[in-house]
Amino acid sequence: MLRGWRTLFLLPVITAVLVLSAPARAMDIAFALSHASGPHRIFLEALQRSPMPRSHHIADGGSVDEGLDSAVLERADMIVAVGARATEEILKKFSAPILSVLVSRSQYRSLIAAYPDAALSAMVLDHPAARHMRLAGAVAPNVRTVGLIIGPDSLDLEKVFSTAAADSGVSLLSRRIGAVEDLLPQLEQLLQASDALLMIPDPIVASQASARTILLTSYRYRKPILAYSQAYVQAGALAAVYSSPEDVAGDLAAWLRSAGTESLRQPLVLNPVRFSVAVNRQVARSLGLDVPSDTELIDRIAGVARK
Repeated sequence: MLRGWRTLFLLPVITAVLVLSAPARAMDIAFALSHASGPHRIFLEALQRSPMPRSHHIADGGSVDEGLDSAVLERADMIVAVGARATEEILKKFSAPILSVLVSRSQYRSLIAAYPDAALSAMVLDHPAARHMRLAGAVAPNVRTVGLIIGPDSLDLEKVFSTAAADSGVSLLSRRIGAVEDLLPQLEQLLQASDALLMIPDPIVASQASARTILLTSYRYRKPILAYSQAYVQAGALAAVYSSPEDVAGDLAAWLRSAGTESLRQPLVLNPVRFSVAVNRQVARSLGLDVPSDTELIDRIAGVARK
């Protein structure tokens, strides 16, 4: 229940003894959730365990599913909206600078397009292309060509991923689609010509119907999928680099400690620093791949030399 969350989250954050230096200006920061449970609850519990600047006043702005607290949100200097649903509700009703978390870059673009005059920033879930390429090299070192399907919202990423692939010593083979109906023929061409398929969270490619088509077809071609979420790996992808709620909470706490709140006067996009990996070991065995441990994968992706 939301009342229980208030006791769990707010009191420890407000009263915690913190030894880190405070930002330049104390702020009233309100949190608004899309959902009071699930990953959003996990995010907030993780944030509660993270060192926070003692000068900031942290307030509970409620949740969309159990009710937003308008009085708290009206007096906030900054609102942290957790999830796209909460972000949109806050944009409709409040004028304070907003930092949206647990959203994809595509979701942020849609929101900023719908509310162009809003002071809306985001801490997005999308990881750098180089990080995805390092994952590919770590889990499937014999991969020489990586296939990538590009939807309308991801056209600007095609060159970014091509450069990252070249830097990693592999070739990127991309195909553009404009609708779900275009997926299967392009997908089959890619799977025939590439050693692995890389998925990014483009709205068309990431839909439930598209994901099912991609998983079943790649299984038939016996080609590994490198994905962007733990759920995709559980469904049959080989591996993914992704942000867990705990990763996002750690990034947000670090950003708040750095006095970054002052920069919200102009919209900005913050990329993930912390990350997690997921591996479907059963899929790896079926493909004859000996994938390193999660800890070793994280080290390799981060560029940490193992002793």
